Amino acid sequence: MKKKIVIVGAGSVGFYLAKTLIEMGNDISIIDINPEMVQRAKQELDALVIEGHGAQTNTLQEAQVESADLFLAVTRIDEINIVASMKAKKMNDKAKILARVRSGDYQRKGALLNLSELGIERVINPEQIAAQEIQHLIHHATAQEIMTYSHGKVYMVALTPTNDCQIMNKSLRELGSDYEQLPFRTVAIDRDGETIIPDGEHIFRPGDKIFVICLEGKLKDMYELCGFKQKKKINTVMIMGAGKLGRLVADKLKHQFNVRLLDHRKEKLAKTSKELPDVLLLHADGLDVDFLESEGIGEFDALIALTDDETANLFAGLIAKRKGVDKVIVHINSPDYIPLVKGLGINSVVSKNLSTVDAFMRYVVRGQVHSVMMLEGIDTEVIELSPSRDSKIIGVPLKDIDFPPDSVVGGIIKPDGEEIATGASVIESHDRAIVFARAARVSDVEELFN
Repeated sequence: MKKKIVIVGAGSVGFYLAKTLIEMGNDISIIDINPEMVQRAKQELDALVIEGHGAQTNTLQEAQVESADLFLAVTRIDEINIVASMKAKKMNDKAKILARVRSGDYQRKGALLNLSELGIERVINPEQIAAQEIQHLIHHATAQEIMTYSHGKVYMVALTPTNDCQIMNKSLRELGSDYEQLPFRTVAIDRDGETIIPDGEHIFRPGDKIFVICLEGKLKDMYELCGFKQKKKINTVMIMGAGKLGRLVADKLKHQFNVRLLDHRKEKLAKTSKELPDVLLLHADGLDVDFLESEGIGEFDALIALTDDETANLFAGLIAKRKGVDKVIVHINSPDYIPLVKGLGINSVVSKNLSTVDAFMRYVVRGQVHSVMMLEGIDTEVIELSPSRDSKIIGVPLKDIDFPPDSVVGGIIKPDGEEIATGASVIESHDRAIVFARAARVSDVEELFN
């Protein structure tokens, strides 16, 4: 069922939200005060694009808020998002309201303004989401990307197998016959910038970045088959950038790792020293190679580059890899740049904006869909959905279902447990399936489940 959705903010977050929701068949209105953002949206999106202030009543009326099913306020300014959301709720009490809010002042317990009482059903904090993603990547050092389902019992892991591992140069069909029960299912492959949704005949090649579904208890077996027999252990972490995201990550990691936080801005370090008195702070430029060598950069287990300058983050990551740092995570603002970072040897790329889009998509869903997430740098989305009561796929083995091309079921979450999907697996009415599909096939997958 098509939904009417109004988005305030046409920056990276708003633009990619609109793009994804349009591909899912929704009716989108998008508002922005910046003429350049408006022009880009008009050229690239099949949406009603309005130039104006997103918190002004006449602009909201022009965007047809009164008839909207969903209202998403995603500008970079908290106060605009909050006021726009309050007005939208007044204009349309039935609309579901979600807002991007970065300041902790509005989210603290006992805050003077209770956002839920103002009609905002869900608040998305970009830095909190990105910090949690980085924390996962540090705890799972081999993974290049990671996300969890079913309260951490099912993992989606992206990694590049070693050239001499047990799965290399074998097809998925061969592996199925070699192992009585393969501990994972490969759901996507990134090969030289090309996205492959594999079938049984696809062969693993050196350099492939593979995306797998794996149960929590089988992670060790999966890593071993991919050539990582010993779990990488991280002890020392250098974080570059003492902005909000850098401070949040340092706060999350400081109790389990030896953390150093570096920034060239004295005012940021002064603020950080009050917030994180137990974290070692360094006043320096993260691109100063002499300084990094004096700090023993080559002995660090991980470097996380989180400054506001994505070029500086990228160069810092390249320097760290050259100096021998095993795990390097860099933050990139624009999702458009993520494919360009591939092949440079950097382990993981985090995009706060893309993570924010994914967070919104977990709640901006319809019917039997529980969540939709985009994978960074490849043309694939992860959909978590259940079949409708009348769906023809209920009780039918997956091998007998005519799935849309470029889509595959990776795992099934059942009321009594989780399983990796095989051809013999059966989806029942109360199950949730984790499906991987190209963006253009998402609506086809939903139709199949409905």
